[in-house]
Amino acid sequence: MATMKSKKKAKQLLSERLSAKGLERDMIPSYIRSMRICYASDPKMPSLKTNRQMQSLGWNNIELDYRFLKQSITYFETENRCGSTQLKEIKGINESLPRQ
Repeated sequence: MATMKSKKKAKQLLSERLSAKGLERDMIPSYIRSMRICYASDPKMPSLKTNRQMQSLGWNNIELDYRFLKQSITYFETENRCGSTQLKEIKGINESLPRQ
């Protein structure tokens, strides 16, 4: 079972990677929220498609690599196992949207 400590460590790793990529610290929570939306819409989305999706959300300056995408997925899954409802709520919203 995931613990709050592992969730915090996973989020810290994401934050450090984003800082290293040049994202300002006050923008990191918004970026992670956008990543969560992409993940909830398609958990198996490849990194190239995720980059395009993030760019469509206005995140043009950060290039995702495979390693960062996997770290993000680990964080979202850890968050979900720790009882966070954010990911479940986003999935519910995405499922209610009409498919094109």
